[in-house]
Amino acid sequence: MMPLASRSDDRTGRRFSTSASRTLVVLGVIGVLAASGALLWNAKADTRALQAPADTSQAVADTTALPHRVVAYYLHTTYRCASCRKIEAYTKEAIETGFADELKDGRLAFRVVNIEEKGNEHFVKDFQIFTKSVVLVDERSGKQIAWKNLPKVWELLGDKEGFLRYIREETRAYLTSKQS
Repeated sequence: MMPLASRSDDRTGRRFSTSASRTLVVLGVIGVLAASGALLWNAKADTRALQAPADTSQAVADTTALPHRVVAYYLHTTYRCASCRKIEAYTKEAIETGFADELKDGRLAFRVVNIEEKGNEHFVKDFQIFTKSVVLVDERSGKQIAWKNLPKVWELLGDKEGFLRYIREETRAYLTSKQS
């Protein structure tokens, strides 16, 4: 049997067989490629998640006959950062956990709207928004009579309980308002 060729590692003086060195190099390259592939896959998944439209599918009651209804909008652009997604999630949680009966009977609706999609551009002018926003709309007999932008959502982003309380208080005030 022929001895394997060997070489000396300059840094340690240890001797390795050429075959073993090649195997280590190949395994190292495979590891780097696998890690790079995983990073790229995760980066693409994160990008898809940031750009994917929110799921707004839900059963909607016929509210045209209601004398009073409130619509809570989360208005966003196509690109949304982690903070923007958190505002949407917290708003949805506040509405769904605080107003289950109102959602069910149609007195309250929650809508997520991409203002960059065709047909939604009017929300920018209608509600005078300049960034992602939560807006409450007071409707009477199917007509919008008032609206309110909730700017503190950005300030309260680091205080989940304060955020939920703020959304619920403002929504409750709109639901119980006696405007005509």
